Amino acid sequence: MQLKDELAKSDRLLTETGHMFGLKTLARKEADPGNYEALWQILLNVCGMAWTVGCKVSSSPVAVEGGDALWSIHLPTGEAVATSRGIVSHPGLLSLLIRKYIESDYESMPGFHPGDIFENNDPHFGGIHSPDFQTVIPIHFEGELIAWAASVSHVMDAGSVLPGAISFMNPDSFSDGIPFTMERVGENDRFYPWYAKRIQSRTRIPELVIGDSRGRLAGCLTIRDRLMEVVEKFGADFFKEAMREYIEDSRRYAVTRVRTQTIPGRIRKSAFKDLAMKGKRVIMPDQDADYLMNLNQEITIDADARIRFSLRGASAWVPFGENITPDAIVSALLNGFSHMVGFDMFNWGTVAAWDLETPPEGSWANPYPANYFAASGLAWAPAVLWLSSLYESLGRLYYARGFVEEVAAGGATTMVGEFAGENQYGVYTIGQTLEQASNGSPARAIGDGENGAWSIYTPNADFGNAEITEFFYPILYLGRNLEPDSGGFGKFRGGLGHTVVWMVKNTPGIEYICGCAGLRSKIIPNHGMFGAYPTPPDRPSYARGTNVKALIDARKPLVHERGDPEDPTLARNIEAEDLQTDVIAPFATGDILKEHDLIIQPVSGSQAFGDPIERDPENVREDLERSWTRERLARDVYGVVAHRDEDDHWTVDAGATEKARAEIRQERKKRGVPFKNWWRAERKRVEASEGMSSAVTNMWRTSMELTPEYGQELRAFWKLPDDFCFETKEAEK
Repeated sequence: MQLKDELAKSDRLLTETGHMFGLKTLARKEADPGNYEALWQILLNVCGMAWTVGCKVSSSPVAVEGGDALWSIHLPTGEAVATSRGIVSHPGLLSLLIRKYIESDYESMPGFHPGDIFENNDPHFGGIHSPDFQTVIPIHFEGELIAWAASVSHVMDAGSVLPGAISFMNPDSFSDGIPFTMERVGENDRFYPWYAKRIQSRTRIPELVIGDSRGRLAGCLTIRDRLMEVVEKFGADFFKEAMREYIEDSRRYAVTRVRTQTIPGRIRKSAFKDLAMKGKRVIMPDQDADYLMNLNQEITIDADARIRFSLRGASAWVPFGENITPDAIVSALLNGFSHMVGFDMFNWGTVAAWDLETPPEGSWANPYPANYFAASGLAWAPAVLWLSSLYESLGRLYYARGFVEEVAAGGATTMVGEFAGENQYGVYTIGQTLEQASNGSPARAIGDGENGAWSIYTPNADFGNAEITEFFYPILYLGRNLEPDSGGFGKFRGGLGHTVVWMVKNTPGIEYICGCAGLRSKIIPNHGMFGAYPTPPDRPSYARGTNVKALIDARKPLVHERGDPEDPTLARNIEAEDLQTDVIAPFATGDILKEHDLIIQPVSGSQAFGDPIERDPENVREDLERSWTRERLARDVYGVVAHRDEDDHWTVDAGATEKARAEIRQERKKRGVPFKNWWRAERKRVEASEGMSSAVTNMWRTSMELTPEYGQELRAFWKLPDDFCFETKEAEK
C-alpha cells in the first residue's frame, strides 16, 4: 500500500472508530506489558542520545549551549511517536511536514530512499518561521520504510532582511530569508554541495548555519543506527505494532484526563498583544504604526471529552513577521496541551484528542487566504500569548472539579535580545542569547511559581552559562539577577523572571535588537487568576555613549541590576549621550552600540493566582528578606506592614497588617459600582469609540469582519445596533 493510501485509511479509521489506526485494543501492551514499556523507554533514550549528539556536533551557541533543538521518531505516515528534550513545540510540525511530503507524492518522485535527506523551513509548507530548519530522513529495514527520524533547530541567522533569528520586523515573506521548501537536500547521508553554497550566499554567518545542519543530520543518523539495533532486538512486527499503539495510548491518556478533570461546556478567554512600532525604525511605511492583535480563545468540551479549539475573533494579519499558519498552531497547541493535559507518552496521539477549528481567513492565525506573502519571521510571537490563555482556561476547569494541584495561572511573555556586528575576534557575528528560555513558572492554586525555571516552549528551561555566551558575543555580563515583583501579585505569586545587564566590550560596534517573541509593552495580555494582579510589562533599557570606562578606572559603582523602576540604577549611576530606562519594546537600535555601552534586558515572570491580600504575611516577609518584593508593594498591594531592623531582618506587624487589609477592602468597596451602572457607562464609550486609538478600533473592526458571528456576540453584549461597526481609523504615524 502506498503511504498516501495508508494516510487516508488511518484518517478514515479514526473517524469511524474514534481510535488511532482503529486500535480498539492495545494488543501488544496487553500481551507483553514489560517489553512494551521497555521499548518506549528505549525510544525516549534514543531521542535523548540524538539530542546530545546533534547539539554537540552543531557549532552555534543556540544549540551547543542552549539546546534549542529537538529530535523525534515518526511513523512511516508521519505521526510523531517519541521526542527528545528541547523545543517540544515542534513534533507536530514535523509530523505535518512528513505528511505533506506524502500527500505531495514525493514517494513517487523523488522517492524515499535510504540515505536521503529532506529539509524545510518554509511556513507555507509545514514550517513555522524561517529560522526553524526542519530535517527528516527515512529509515528502512530490510527494504521497508519503517520510520522517520526528524529534527528541528533554531539557526542564528536565516538570511532575513534584518540580521538574526527573531525577525519580527519583516514586512512580507520575501524578506523572511533563505527558503528550503520541502526539498531533498542530500543523499547517501551527505548534503548536496549546492546546499552549502546556498547557505553561504544567503546567510550572514554560514559556518554556524551549516554547523547546525550537520548537527541535525548527526542526530537523525544516530536515531537511525540505534533503531536498527532496536528492531533486531524486539523484532520488526513488535516494533511496528507497538509504535502505533504508543500513539493510541497517548490519545487515550489525554481523553481520560479531560473526562475526569474538566467539565463539558464552553469556556472563553480574551487576550491581546500589542506591537508598538509607531515612530520607530521600520522597513516599510505601513509598519510605522501601532498594532493590536486580538488573541481570542474559545474551548468547547463535549460529553465524549473531545475538545474543540477556536480562534473566532482573531484580528487581521499584520505587516510584520508575526503571522502564523493553522498547521503551526496545531503544533503550538500540542506543546501547550502537553503541559496541562497530555504530558504522559507525549506524541501525536494527543492531537487526536482535539480539533482545531480553521482560524478566520485573513487573520494573523490564517493569513495566506488574504495575503499569501504575509510575513511569519517570528510566528511564535502571538502564539506564545495565545497559549498562555490555555493555562488559565484549563486551570479554571480543574479548579471547578477540585484538582487544585493541577491549576496553573497564565504563562510568561517572551522578549529576546540579539546582537549583530563585529565580535571580539574581528569576525562578523549574529546571535541571540537564551535568557528568554528561563522565565518564572505560573503560580499554582497551591503555591508560588518557580523562579527562573520555566519556559513555555520547552520543559527543560536553560538560559545557558554567562561565560559561554561571552565566549561567542562581544559582551560582558555585569549582572544576572532575579527581578523583584516580576511574577505578578496574588495569594500565590508567579515565579520571578530575571534581568541581565550586558556591557558591550571588544568590538567597534554592534547592533542591538530587542526582539518580540511574544512580549507586551503597552498592554496587559493576561491578568492572572481569581483576583490576582498582573505582571509588569516588558521594558528594556540601554545607554549609548556612556562614562562607564571612567567609572571603571575610578572604581566607582556600575550597574548590576535594574533596580527600582521608579528610581532605576542606570539613571542613578551612569551618564550617557542616549540613556533610555523604560523603552517601549520591541525595537532595533537606530545607532550602533560601542565599547562600554550598556543593555538591561528583563525576562518576565509568569502570572499570579488569587487575591494579593489573602497572601500569607509570612510569605511576604520571606520575599522581603530575599529582596523579591519591595516594602511599598508589600504594604500597598499585599497589605502587609513590616519593619526592617538594623541587621536587615524583617518582622511583620500582625495588628497593623490586619488593619491595612481591612482598609484595602473598604477602599475597594468605595471604588466599586454595580455592574449595571458600569455597563451603561461603558456602553456609551464603546459606541463612541471613546479613547480608542487606531490600533484598538482597527483590531475590533477586523475581528468583527473576519468572524461575523463574533461581531454579532459583541453587538448583543453591548446592545449595539445590528449594523454597528468600528470605523476605520488611519494609523497614527
